[in-house]
Amino acid sequence: MKLDLASPDVRIERLKTLILFSSLAVLSAALLCGCGKGSSGGDSADQKAFDSASPELKELWAQSQAAAGTNDFVAAVMPLRSMLTRNLSEQQMQAVQTALGNLDAKLMRAASRGDPAAQKALEMLRSPDAQVGR
Repeated sequence: MKLDLASPDVRIERLKTLILFSSLAVLSAALLCGCGKGSSGGDSADQKAFDSASPELKELWAQSQAAAGTNDFVAAVMPLRSMLTRNLSEQQMQAVQTALGNLDAKLMRAASRGDPAAQKALEMLRSPDAQVGR
């Protein structure tokens, strides 16, 4: 019996993983190079991106922003990640990506300072169950 390592299912999973890690790498690089100290959430322009959004998207955005305000990184990141798979406008997608980038930078700073809650959140967010599309 021959093991087919190049089956379509295996290739799709590898592609998904590659896309996920590539996106995270680009986002992290953009944060390290271009973001200064700022709020972990979005600004008023980002908020305006969701003024005409569906009630569900508005709720996800509001949940994320509220959690970001209390440094509950997992509760802030997960709604944003779920929004990435939705049909968002360009402005909404940019707002979500900016918020994710700001949260990632804030989480990394806290974890590198030895904050146990941030280190636990980082571990949880890196788990396969917390990834988009799973």
